[in-house]
Amino acid sequence: MILNSSREEQVKKDITFSHILCFHCNSTPYLQIIKLINSKDFELERVLFPQERLMFTAVAEAQLEITTCKNGFPGRPERISCDRLQVEVSESRSYSQSIAS
Repeated sequence: MILNSSREEQVKKDITFSHILCFHCNSTPYLQIIKLINSKDFELERVLFPQERLMFTAVAEAQLEITTCKNGFPGRPERISCDRLQVEVSESRSYSQSIAS
């Protein structure tokens, strides 16, 4: 995926302030409610539809809380560390999601 130049400049600014670029895809057939937690300077709360993708910035210590709603009822929230969702930015202007074990 190639980002436009204004987004690339924002990424560079975020890296300067110890923010990381993150990616999440709702690969379920259900709605997901996502919320960024443990982040003092940035708020994020959204509903993601099935197959919807989202790129966002966060501090590495933040976590993404994901609640999957099945049959109209929210399930138990899962938390993923944002450093596991980090997208690697290379000099060749191509972007890929890093996979942390």
